[in-house]
Amino acid sequence: MKKKTQCKLLGLSLIGLMMFSIAQSASAEGKQPLVLRGGVLIDGTGSSPIEDAVVVIINGRIVEIGPKTKVKIPANSRVIDVNGGSILPGFINAHVHRAYNPYRLQVWAESGVTTVRDLAAYPPHSSYEMRDNLNKDPGNARLVAAGPQMTAGFVPRGYPSSVFVYTVEQARAESERILREGADLLKIMLESNWGNQVMSEEVARAIVETAHRQGKKVSAHISLSRDIETAVNVGVDDLAHMALDKVPNELIKKVVDAGIYWTPTIEVWKGFASQGILPDTYLLDNLGRFAKAGGKVALGTDYGGGPFPFELGMPMKEIQWMHEAGMSPSNIIISATKNAAEVCGLGSELGTLEWGKISDILIIDGNPLKDLTNLTKVKLVIKGGVIIKE
Repeated sequence: MKKKTQCKLLGLSLIGLMMFSIAQSASAEGKQPLVLRGGVLIDGTGSSPIEDAVVVIINGRIVEIGPKTKVKIPANSRVIDVNGGSILPGFINAHVHRAYNPYRLQVWAESGVTTVRDLAAYPPHSSYEMRDNLNKDPGNARLVAAGPQMTAGFVPRGYPSSVFVYTVEQARAESERILREGADLLKIMLESNWGNQVMSEEVARAIVETAHRQGKKVSAHISLSRDIETAVNVGVDDLAHMALDKVPNELIKKVVDAGIYWTPTIEVWKGFASQGILPDTYLLDNLGRFAKAGGKVALGTDYGGGPFPFELGMPMKEIQWMHEAGMSPSNIIISATKNAAEVCGLGSELGTLEWGKISDILIIDGNPLKDLTNLTKVKLVIKGGVIIKE
């Protein structure tokens, strides 16, 4: 019996040593610099592209970046030759639904969309725990969760969860509760075209003030120009959906001057228009005038927000409509990277390829500034320093 116990202890010790050795090896590999060399760097800031660029990544963050003549490659690096491809920040879809799904998150990630923002909790319970578990897998797109929508009456068909607020006291209490439970941001419904009770300006302002005190963003659902005025007055951070009616130029100027981002979600409105449910007459005109006026656009499609198929992965339909509206390839890339990161509350960590930022990186064949369809020619995707597609 004593001999068996000794053998068992020896076996456990050997297993422990093996596991320690594996852990040490993995740790050493994680610290090995990863270097991208030889591509055209489009960093998401709007700066001029850098030819023959080098990006050095250590422990998931960018530690050196620039032209090869100015960047020293550390010893013992793993070097990947990009061979003339383009190096971009990982893209962000800043308006999706039903993203608590490993398959969808993996498809997004492998297409180069390394972060998505879910603007209505699904399912309504334990969503933050699910988010955290899904975010542990580097192969999934990073999931940013708004939690349940806050409304005074309007609930789109099929939405899984809503919190109804009618008073300033309710607004503050529910905002604090949702954020305390783990929401990354809040979403409010400012909708007046369906005959439901509309959230008052005082209630909306209380929600925004509560969120901002905690450093969190607020996204406002709108679909008509008349509701934009309230959104501007209470200081929301972005408008979810382009207005369906013609937005007056003076109202566009108010949104621009307030620094409010606009997430247009042309795809969802086009989907409804294809079924004869809603008009799409002014969508591209509104978007084009907003962008031309200096407005900050954030890429978002409202994936899953309607009873029709959406494009999963790189949202090329949305990108092409943005281009058709008059946005340049450079501005579209900024909308999908820098601006989208800002509305997610992650602008200090993601969205641009700069020193110290998390290394979410998309490498493609060809130059998207010359042809946006090159965005589908994925060669390599890195998320947090981990190669998830090669």
